[in-house]
Amino acid sequence: MFLKELQLFNFKNHESARFVFSDKINAITGNNGAGKTNVLDAIYMLANAKSYYNSIDQQIIQFDKDFFTVTGKFEETNPFDLIINFGKDTKKTIKKNGKVFKRIIDHIGSIQTVFITPNDISLIYEGSEERRKFLDFTISQLDNIYLKNLVEYRKVIDQRNSFLKTNQNHFIDEVLLESYNFKLIPISRAIYQTRKHFLEEFIPFFNKAYKEISGSSENCNIKYKSKLEEIDIDVLLQQNLRNDISAQRTTDGIHKDDLEFLINEIPIRKFGSQGQIKTFVISLKIAQYEYLKSKTGNNPLLLLDDIFEKIDETRSNELMKMVCSDRFGQIFVSDTNAERVRNHFLPHGIDCKFIEI
Repeated sequence: MFLKELQLFNFKNHESARFVFSDKINAITGNNGAGKTNVLDAIYMLANAKSYYNSIDQQIIQFDKDFFTVTGKFEETNPFDLIINFGKDTKKTIKKNGKVFKRIIDHIGSIQTVFITPNDISLIYEGSEERRKFLDFTISQLDNIYLKNLVEYRKVIDQRNSFLKTNQNHFIDEVLLESYNFKLIPISRAIYQTRKHFLEEFIPFFNKAYKEISGSSENCNIKYKSKLEEIDIDVLLQQNLRNDISAQRTTDGIHKDDLEFLINEIPIRKFGSQGQIKTFVISLKIAQYEYLKSKTGNNPLLLLDDIFEKIDETRSNELMKMVCSDRFGQIFVSDTNAERVRNHFLPHGIDCKFIEI
């Protein structure tokens, strides 16, 4: 499967644009602010029903406009069209061959994507939420039950937190609070077990990618940090009851899970060099690609946003060697310098379609 054509209306700084793509490598070049990254973000939205960069859909609509539309034409055994519409006064809708999905989550997972950006460094330096997003996004592209469990978990946590906040300085009905716990317990266990199983399968893909890119024999590892490793969720909720009432929120649970990134058993966040950190992050994304491919038998869409300005020549060359191999399918690259992109791909004998914005 590959994306043959993309059309944008009022999407960020693209009032009206149409792009026709190659089934292998597509280089989108132009000056800063021209909208290169926005093209990649639109492709990501077609697959995932949301922007990679903007959590609020209304922020995507071009200034002074009332809606945006993203349309994609995909080629495979059975070609199909996707259309995403969103307006200031209307809900977001997704149509496949003219038929509207009743629920947006029913579309998630039908098209796998991997997005490598300079902002991925946040996986190392930011809080646990960024690492959970990586975890949840990867699993959700393959497991619709997991995605539904996540949605339900967040819904119940919001309800429980609202109940705790509403009853500030009042008597807490612990029977009603227990009803929220009753809903959380089985979902928490299911999410925890799925995350744990995923990491057991994922880490070998990551180790392979890190060694390929770095050429190093360093011992890398990813550790799953969850309170459920030590204590079951029902006991945890009971132990935290007074803390939750005092804080007016659910203070612990799988929404606090984290990943610890290690090199030679030392946390990379504290002691890793810039080179190690960049290699670690890119390796996570390449492993994500290889893992998704191994599970589906299909090549995800690979989006590379402005990475040549952020990583050194050696790592760029190793990455290009990898993506130019038969292991990868359709690739989209953004860069300010078309000649730089040519210089990276030409040594590998790969033709690249250039689109200037």
